[in-house]
Amino acid sequence: FKATSITFKVENTKEVQHVQMKDKIVDMSKVDIGGEEVEGAEIKVFDEDGNIVDEWTSSKEEHKINGLEEGKKYTLHEEVAPDGFVKATDVEFEVTTDKENQHIELIDKVVEISKEDIAGKEIEGAKLQVLDKDGNVIDEWTSTKEPHKVTGLTEGETYRLHEEVAIGDYVKASDIEFKVTTDKETEKHIMIDKLVEIVKTDLVTGEEIEGAELQVIDEEGNIVDEWTSTKEPHKVPGLEEGKKYTLIEKTAPYGYELTEKIEFEVTTDKETQKVEMKDMPILKDIQLTKIDSKSKEVIKEKFTFGLYKDEECKELIMQVDSDKENGTILFDDLRYGIYYVKEITAPKGYNKSDKIIKIEINDKGVFADDKEIEEKENIYNFEFENAPIETPNTGDESHIKLIAGIMILSILGIILLAIKLYKKNKDNK
Repeated sequence: FKATSITFKVENTKEVQHVQMKDKIVDMSKVDIGGEEVEGAEIKVFDEDGNIVDEWTSSKEEHKINGLEEGKKYTLHEEVAPDGFVKATDVEFEVTTDKENQHIELIDKVVEISKEDIAGKEIEGAKLQVLDKDGNVIDEWTSTKEPHKVTGLTEGETYRLHEEVAIGDYVKASDIEFKVTTDKETEKHIMIDKLVEIVKTDLVTGEEIEGAELQVIDEEGNIVDEWTSTKEPHKVPGLEEGKKYTLIEKTAPYGYELTEKIEFEVTTDKETQKVEMKDMPILKDIQLTKIDSKSKEVIKEKFTFGLYKDEECKELIMQVDSDKENGTILFDDLRYGIYYVKEITAPKGYNKSDKIIKIEINDKGVFADDKEIEEKENIYNFEFENAPIETPNTGDESHIKLIAGIMILSILGIILLAIKLYKKNKDNK
């Protein structure tokens, strides 16, 4: 390039005078943060008036810049960065007058985007975009198992990372705004996809229940997802962070009451979000009334019954003592199903019954030995008869009276005999 002017004086001698003007070299390297030359960058050099002094496309070799002058200032500008690299900030430099080659480096950094789940595992298949401040798409791609190097970024500029389509059961993440720094190191941004799980449980036991037909609808009333509950939580696809949804139970499982809808909002917390819908089981109160088999009157005594799972009455569910004041036993909060009732201890003065009553509760009603029981004041009552213990019959009483009569006559005979003997002895005297 053009060297600085040299002033010299012609000496008044007979010797040849030697004046030397040295041209130095300014070379430029386009490198990554590891110092390796980067090919494919379109580079320009501008003077102080904005004129292009030199332009080229970077290669694996250093570029010697043409058209420079010592003592002047220039701007090194990257017009286009290669794919996967960030366009570097302009570098201003001054060509020194030192007669040494001058070296300038323009370093291209990398911005990596990772699409991960909450456990930090890369997610494949999500469609992502990077947009500039005006909403223009700078880069778009489908996520893989490796981080993506974003193309078209410029240092110092602000961008927005947007998930266009989430994959599978994952929630569509909120946009992430980021500014590309001028630090010459790889810049990493992570977009995390969370999950929303719906759990259908028994209100009493907390156990998950099968068979509920469920829907999730958005604020416009569109069905986002629908399914039938199982013993496992359900992951809802198609949701977006920050939006509100409604969980609706269309049909309750057999033996349960229908639950009211639940409104929920998908949070931006990067953890699995659980929404629980609890179903109340349909419960029935079954009452047994103890009846005298002969008088048909209520037996108001102490007695005990067992409620069993099996017909052989070996698997006891509960043992209940009677309400002595009313002569009843109450089996409360029974679910749909089949049960067996058997007497454990009988009332005083009554024979214990070996009879086993089958109780069935279903969506058609409550049945005792297949006969429907009517409901009264939310209680289903059936009667259980006991026979009183028998006392000796009439024939036995006559026998006792006969023996008593004989004994009385015998005593009277002895008395009469004693009187007779007494009179006889008195006369002899």
